[in-house]
Amino acid sequence: ALKYCKAHKIKVLSPDVNESENKFTVNKAGNIRFGLGGIRGFGSNVVNALIKEREDNGQFADVFDFVERMSGTVNKKALEALAYANAFESFGIQRSQFFEPGKSGDLFIDELSHYADLYRKDKENSEVSLFGDIEELKPQRPELPEVPREEDTMEFLQKEKELVGMFLSAHPLDPHAFTMSTFCTHTLPQIDPLINSCDKPGMNIPLSFGGMVSNVDTATTRNGSPMMKVTIEDFEGSYVIALFGKDVEAFLPFLYNQAKVYVEAEIKEKYRLRPEEIKEGKMAPYSLRLKKVTQLGNVNEDHLGAFCIQLRTEMLNQKFRKALADLLKSCHGKTPLTVNLYDQETGYSIDFLSKKYPIDVTVEFIAGLNELGIPYRIEKKG
Repeated sequence: ALKYCKAHKIKVLSPDVNESENKFTVNKAGNIRFGLGGIRGFGSNVVNALIKEREDNGQFADVFDFVERMSGTVNKKALEALAYANAFESFGIQRSQFFEPGKSGDLFIDELSHYADLYRKDKENSEVSLFGDIEELKPQRPELPEVPREEDTMEFLQKEKELVGMFLSAHPLDPHAFTMSTFCTHTLPQIDPLINSCDKPGMNIPLSFGGMVSNVDTATTRNGSPMMKVTIEDFEGSYVIALFGKDVEAFLPFLYNQAKVYVEAEIKEKYRLRPEEIKEGKMAPYSLRLKKVTQLGNVNEDHLGAFCIQLRTEMLNQKFRKALADLLKSCHGKTPLTVNLYDQETGYSIDFLSKKYPIDVTVEFIAGLNELGIPYRIEKKG
């Protein structure tokens, strides 16, 4: 379903306390909003109470309004689940802020949970107290911490996946999207059909793919030889690779949990048949064999020869030149940059090598070029 949505450019959005229903719904923009009932460990009684409160008294104004109105229903565990699932994003709060220390020294989410308890008790007491309306005696809302300069994005994405079963707000491989689309010949779901297409002896199909290692299981065979099963995920799906003997020794250092890898492999026969077996029409089964594993972050340096941007003379005004220079400065790296300048009136086309601005070809760089309307081409090494 997620693959279908991507193919049709339909966004699957994180759960949201102001928009999500119990199950998946389609919002006004035509995108799919994840349901609150799909958050693991978030009970149906809490979901129903949240939706009823919203229907009866309107949307929540901010996170403080939320914990005040839901105090006594949403406990600390449920609050954490909503924060990790990014359900408060519409309030303009980043997930990382919930897990930063507040003024008291405790994490903001702990301060928020404590405030909710105090608010509920104060509300109950004020109904029978002579001093219930005195503002100075009421519990004070905690102060929201600043957004941290650095955050462990991977940790939050892993928590998100644990709670909702998939990466929604972002994908750990997003920074490598250009690399994978440029240098991977196949996605993971294409591997098995490729293996099944081998219909005659002696076939050998080279391929390359990238992904993130999501699980590693090691064991020992009956004869004492090491074996391992490695699950790799990409944007389209997952694949389990089985390794035995010397292959375990060769690839184990590269295939660890959360490693982002680029794999060069081949599909070939598992074993050789004897000549008489071939004459009898027998065919050995085919399987995937790894040849080389490298870090995705090193692929551009290893395989990208040069990057060429294509400019037209009519584009070259002062604003454009400044925007392009700022982009090149912000993406400084090791890949040689060439510039092709074309003049439509004369038909002249000139190529320049930029010695000042070698670049790092990142997703941000490609997005910057697209925003400026600059087409590009690449030159691969070899």
